[in-house]
Amino acid sequence: MSDKPRKRLAFLALVGAILACTLPGSSSPTPFVIPTVDVTLTAMSSENATPIPTEPSPIRLGPGPSATPTVILGASPVVFTPVAGGTTTPISTDTRSNGIPVEAAFLDSPPTVDGDLSEWSSSTFTANHIVFGASNWSGASDASSVFYIGWTNEALYVAIKVMDDTLVQVSSGGLIYKGDEVELQLDTDLEGDFFSNILSSDDHQIGLSPGNFGNLSTESWRWYPRVTRGPLSAITIRAKSRSDGYDLEAKIPWSVFGVTPSAGARYGFALSVSDNDLKGAPVQQSMISSVSSRTLTNPTTWGTLILGP
Repeated sequence: MSDKPRKRLAFLALVGAILACTLPGSSSPTPFVIPTVDVTLTAMSSENATPIPTEPSPIRLGPGPSATPTVILGASPVVFTPVAGGTTTPISTDTRSNGIPVEAAFLDSPPTVDGDLSEWSSSTFTANHIVFGASNWSGASDASSVFYIGWTNEALYVAIKVMDDTLVQVSSGGLIYKGDEVELQLDTDLEGDFFSNILSSDDHQIGLSPGNFGNLSTESWRWYPRVTRGPLSAITIRAKSRSDGYDLEAKIPWSVFGVTPSAGARYGFALSVSDNDLKGAPVQQSMISSVSSRTLTNPTTWGTLILGP
């Protein structure tokens, strides 16, 4: 064997001896593995509460598939809640909600004021709501009424048929309400003081007495406004008795109310009838009215009068 092969064998033997030896304190080496891309991404995102999806999710606009809809601020219209003393819708101040409005017909030819109601042909209205003395009222024959109302540029006309089984009127002047009589209440500034529940200078209360068809004649009296309290000679009244009551007709000049009338004008209004069945005694036993809510000194409880075309 030549020297050259002998040296090669000696070198290989030395290398094998070295590899067979284990150094003190050492351990077998851990093979190095290059991580894949997917493993690395998972490790980097492990702190997220929601894992990264394996495929992209579609973009959703608005609420998701949850059964409970997502509330989006500004998506719904704003609703204004009424505050104390206010309303969400305007309130009409030309018509009161008490009862049915009464429309006075325009009269091309004014009626003759004589207590005869046969010439009246316009719409009729009733004043049959018990507003005082219900315990003294015994039925329609005791006190009930039907009335007509019309107007001209000069005056307001009223014609009323009263059912009354006992006619009693022993009073006059400011006491005519303590007997059988008719009353009108008129608020000439309905819109101006629509919400006022006290009487003012534009609120009128007028009494129309049929008399007693004997020694007491027909007469009229004004209680309100107080500054004009007293008899009203400008008003023309005529009445006729019937076996079951009486008919009364009156012409009331607009000057009594201090207004200039016009078609479509609206006023606060109530027509009422006082009843007394106690012969010889001055007392107001009961009252019926065109408005069920009618209170003497509270104009907001009256109805509405409209001047027709």
